[in-house]
Amino acid sequence: MKKIIYKLLLFIFPFMVILNVNAASATIAVSSSANQIIVGNNVTVYVTISSASPLGSWEYTLNYDNSVFKLVSSDVDLHYASYASNGNTKSVTYKYTFTALKSGQSKFYIDSSAVIGWDESYYSTSDGSKVVSAISYAEYQASLSGNNNLDRIEIEGYEITPTFDKDILEYSVAVNEDETVINVAAYAEDYRATVTGDGDIEVSAGNNIINIVVIAQNGSEKTYKLTIEVVDKNPINVQIDGQKYTVVKIASNLTKPHSYTEKTITIDEMEIPAFYSEISEYTLVGLKGEDGNIGLYIYEDGKYTKYVELNFGNITIYPLEMNETLDKYTKSSLKIQNNQIECLETGSSSRYKLIYGMNVETKEKGLYIYDTKDNTLMKYDIENYESMNNNLKKITYVAIAFGTVTFIAIILLIKCSGKKKVKKSAPVKEEKKEVPAEKPKTKKDNKVSQTEETTDETEEIYDIFEDEHKKSKKKK
Repeated sequence: MKKIIYKLLLFIFPFMVILNVNAASATIAVSSSANQIIVGNNVTVYVTISSASPLGSWEYTLNYDNSVFKLVSSDVDLHYASYASNGNTKSVTYKYTFTALKSGQSKFYIDSSAVIGWDESYYSTSDGSKVVSAISYAEYQASLSGNNNLDRIEIEGYEITPTFDKDILEYSVAVNEDETVINVAAYAEDYRATVTGDGDIEVSAGNNIINIVVIAQNGSEKTYKLTIEVVDKNPINVQIDGQKYTVVKIASNLTKPHSYTEKTITIDEMEIPAFYSEISEYTLVGLKGEDGNIGLYIYEDGKYTKYVELNFGNITIYPLEMNETLDKYTKSSLKIQNNQIECLETGSSSRYKLIYGMNVETKEKGLYIYDTKDNTLMKYDIENYESMNNNLKKITYVAIAFGTVTFIAIILLIKCSGKKKVKKSAPVKEEKKEVPAEKPKTKKDNKVSQTEETTDETEEIYDIFEDEHKKSKKKK
């Protein structure tokens, strides 16, 4: 191995003659993670040495313009020499990370290279290079395309009107009444732009409006509006609150609501897809508005009423007109699941609202508490609520009464303890008597002595009161 390193070092000295010029070849390639970056960003440059024959040792120098790029990290040095640990190495790669300092470009290239095979033969080398550009953000923005035009709109089997022009933004097409899916193909004028809104479009009787949006490379957008009219030769027209609707005749254009089953009904001597619930006893049909949107309506005796379901996972209700009133609550409305619903509230800032509705699974009607923050719903039991309020009031009254009695009792105890204090009169002088020495008292003797002292003190106080009583009699 020392011999290999020695032969590698021969390349450092230009006056030495390289032997065995007909040896195998090797390539030292240079590649990068990007061809162009914004000033301040990083680019990774890779140097890969490879050969069809096993590599023994190698040496190279990676050069670049250091006024445009700065080396921030690398696996190895810019000038690097190494050797293989076994005879199976045919390719090695090293990584360098550079930061762009200013606008410009740099050529990353290899020179002073040499490769020796595992068999100690000299390889002829092919040195590579890579040019990377750096531009400012302003230059980058200016370089992006702002072309957000469509080149054409195609619908198989149909022609749009008017004839397509990239500057005309609204188009229409009429299709047969049995069509349920229409394929719309829209093509951007600039290949770097993206198009959204085209593809397979589900349609139903009446107008179906889709928006085709073209987003240019620089992010600017343009919207083309396409109205697809599914021609209904015998439409059933309906008018509700001044708005025009048509009855939906294709079942696939409707979504079955919770706890309902599919059926058909007859309207104007035509079979119409519908849904029915044995619980609510509602029959629902689809109506399509002039804006192309489809909604479900309760159909009864030729009349149509908007049907709304509020689904909260554990419970699904059909909101009803608010006919309940409660103390301290006022009527209002709020938006739940894109529907405007009547409610009762204690104030606009209150988190909890009351809504009136029918459980579609039980047909039970009543008030429900809606949590506007968590978007949850639970049954509101007014009887339990009033009972709970009454119990709370009783508890409050009892607590107040108990507190008052306790306070008065404490005051009385303080006053009584003050009255029991008795002023002691001057002690009566007694003749000193010689008392014989006593034996040390035991605990039992001490207890007896304390009892006697207490008795004597009580008798003394009693005598004082008796004396005072006698004096008062004499005065009289």
